[in-house]
Amino acid sequence: MPGESPVARPLRGVTTSGLSVWMNRAITATCMASLIPALFMGANQFDHLHPLWLAVIGGSIIALSLLMPVYAWLEGPFHILAGLYAGIVLIGVVTWPWGWQQGLVNPGSPWIWMCVGVAAFCSAVAGGLRVGLIFAMVASLAFGGIRMTPSGGSASLIHAAQDSLTLLVLPSALIVVLHYRSALVQELDASVAASHRAEVDAALEQALTEERTRLDGIIHDQVMTTLVAAAQSSSAHDPHVAGLAARALATLSGPERAADAGPPVTAAQFTRLIKDIVESVCAIARVRLTRNDPALRISQLVASTLGQAVREATLNAERHADATAVEVDVAATAEGGTSGLTIEIADDGRGFDPGRVPEARLGIRVSLIQRMETIGGRADVVSAPGKGSRVTLSWRGPDAVEDQDSAGLMSAVQPTLFGYLVWGLVAAQIFIGWTALSEVTSIWPVLIAQLVAIAAAGLALSGTDRAGLSLPAALGVLGLLATMTALVHSVLPPGVWPGYATWHSSVVMVLLITLLVRQQRWVAWSGALIFTGQVVVWALQGGLGATEIVRVLFGTLLWLGLASLILRGLRSVGDQLAALKQATQESTKHLAASFSALVLREVWLTDIREQVAPMLSKVADPAHELTDDERRQCRVLEGRLRDGLRAGNLISRGVSDAIGAARSRGVDVTLVDNRGSRLPEPVRHATLRQLEELVNSTDGGRIVARAAPEGYPEAVTILSVAVGRGSRLTMIDEAGAISVRET
Repeated sequence: MPGESPVARPLRGVTTSGLSVWMNRAITATCMASLIPALFMGANQFDHLHPLWLAVIGGSIIALSLLMPVYAWLEGPFHILAGLYAGIVLIGVVTWPWGWQQGLVNPGSPWIWMCVGVAAFCSAVAGGLRVGLIFAMVASLAFGGIRMTPSGGSASLIHAAQDSLTLLVLPSALIVVLHYRSALVQELDASVAASHRAEVDAALEQALTEERTRLDGIIHDQVMTTLVAAAQSSSAHDPHVAGLAARALATLSGPERAADAGPPVTAAQFTRLIKDIVESVCAIARVRLTRNDPALRISQLVASTLGQAVREATLNAERHADATAVEVDVAATAEGGTSGLTIEIADDGRGFDPGRVPEARLGIRVSLIQRMETIGGRADVVSAPGKGSRVTLSWRGPDAVEDQDSAGLMSAVQPTLFGYLVWGLVAAQIFIGWTALSEVTSIWPVLIAQLVAIAAAGLALSGTDRAGLSLPAALGVLGLLATMTALVHSVLPPGVWPGYATWHSSVVMVLLITLLVRQQRWVAWSGALIFTGQVVVWALQGGLGATEIVRVLFGTLLWLGLASLILRGLRSVGDQLAALKQATQESTKHLAASFSALVLREVWLTDIREQVAPMLSKVADPAHELTDDERRQCRVLEGRLRDGLRAGNLISRGVSDAIGAARSRGVDVTLVDNRGSRLPEPVRHATLRQLEELVNSTDGGRIVARAAPEGYPEAVTILSVAVGRGSRLTMIDEAGAISVRET
């Protein structure tokens, strides 16, 4: 099954959905917070708005702002409300002039601008990055247009442009950052899932190796010892040997009682199980996973029953069809809580007429049809003489419950993109400051303040650590921001609103968010308190009121709070990852142990029991007396098991049967496996086919088959020495190509 691994459900959800939940909650908190300054600004505007416009637009904004937190905390369909909020705000901006009473000039800026930035975020949540950026552009341009109308305060073109630029740049930049981080989180989810698949696959391989080693010990210490003792016993019934046989049978039958333990099985795991089952009974069969739905989960009971049915169908093809090719295709589907599996076993053998199979023949009816009916499935057999056979096993049922936590990974900060955005936002605010130089009493302190802003940005982005910033550097940024604020405040005219001469507040906001991102949360909030104190002192000294204080502080504190909530969500995701890591490791170990036990039960033990259980039962029966022929059979069985222990790459059911028959004819068959790993499938198929043909066609002499270590030109060599007919050397390379040399 190229590209498939027997793994647990891919990890998903803690990172992606966790970030989404925190982002939704942060946006709802921001929407609620935006109502406060909007009410301050709207206090002198509500009387001049049309009651219908105020009821529909204003009422909808308030209602959605109050309703969104409920959906965000209950994890409901938040994106629908976010889209409605963005739509209402955009309609409100566009229709503002019609809602304003004609002939009156607005004494300030329309209060709805407080909601535009948050609405841009909401539009990105509802429709994605492109929708969010288009919304920010349309809303900012529309707001700039109404600013130049009487309803918008009859602002000049430069002031309208300043408003548009402010509403466009900051929300757009933060939307891009959030989109990038969300995309990176999703990529990391996929990366973690891939890493987990590799981890589970390695755990499965280790568990299978350990289980196989344990089984080999049982075979050697109990089964083979019993067979040798029976073959060498001089009495027809030896109580000691009978006791050994009874204990061996009990050991081989023990795991059968664990019928449906462990977590459910994925499509890839099931296909691996089928592959092991098929290869144990049919060397020429090839197994493919033609359709894999990662969501599929079936219980181990269903997997076991399907595996037994596939085993019987493949064994029939091996024993009766005389086929040259057997294809086993597995298709898995999962939809709406229902899983489905369809397995087709097709051969190109001689076929038969199903309608002419006597009722007394129980093979197909019991081993396939009735077995599938026990799990609610069905078996269909299509065959015709000379046209091969096709057995279709189909099953559908509810998904098995998987007792496994999923895990994710907190996204890291991408320094290059983040740095570009910080520099872009600082540059935009400096440009806005240049356009407002006419509103200050002296330009030199402003120009010095802008140089200080550049220095603060450079220091905030300094250092080689991908995320963290040192405490001294963070405190240095705070000092520079306080200096910049003091310089700007020193030249703001008293008693009047200075407009965009307060450009520095956005720089403070951007750099405090940078400190948050770079893991200096308490320093960032300390800076917010310092800035708040400076603004309050400036407003009181200049005779300004609470409205002006809110207008200066609102953007800084609002966006800082939004960023803080989102980053807290990311930290929460990281905490979840740390808490779930141990649980995931334990789940992986449990899955590996359970799957290896399933393989042990359905493949290895089933095969061993079929080979030795009848003979062990005879040996253990106190009323049965062993014959000389049965003692010879014990020796043959012991040799067969020894071949399996020593030369797993060179053994299949058909090859073992052929070797046993050849040895009874006097052929000396020796298998040597120096590979140290599993042969590639083409090599294994070619080897088993060639070895079975040689053993079946030899009546005497000697056959030596050897699997070479990795790196040899010939992966497998088979030497056949026939009495009076010379020797034949068959060589199989790493690609499965066969060459023969006779002497």
